[in-house]
Amino acid sequence: MADRHLFQLAGYAPQPGVAVVDIETLSPPRRIGRALGGFGAWLGAGILCVFIPIAHFILVPSCLIGSVVMLMRRLAQRRLVVKAQGTCPDCGADQDLDIVGPFPGRTDLFCRSCHRPLKLVFTELPAAA
Repeated sequence: MADRHLFQLAGYAPQPGVAVVDIETLSPPRRIGRALGGFGAWLGAGILCVFIPIAHFILVPSCLIGSVVMLMRRLAQRRLVVKAQGTCPDCGADQDLDIVGPFPGRTDLFCRSCHRPLKLVFTELPAAA
């Protein structure tokens, strides 16, 4: 179950826009499952790379390192952004924001309508009644 949070979406306009971000807090079993899934995917890629002549000297060790990195990163992720929507402060366009993934992740965004840079400010706004 994702919790809904309101954040500021700053742009060139003096008045910031509002971003609604749904953040899911991962339980330990869910984190372990995601970590093992990522580990298994990279390990499987490494096993498949064994059959590629010459390139397997680079690909197999890279995939093995990638599997360990994926395992550690996903074990450390406690919260995920499931969905994010916001209003551009410059042009007023409502849009889906490209910040799905680990929280806090990307903060520098671009408006899909006016293509101006936006910045997600992680100062939570009070919920509207």
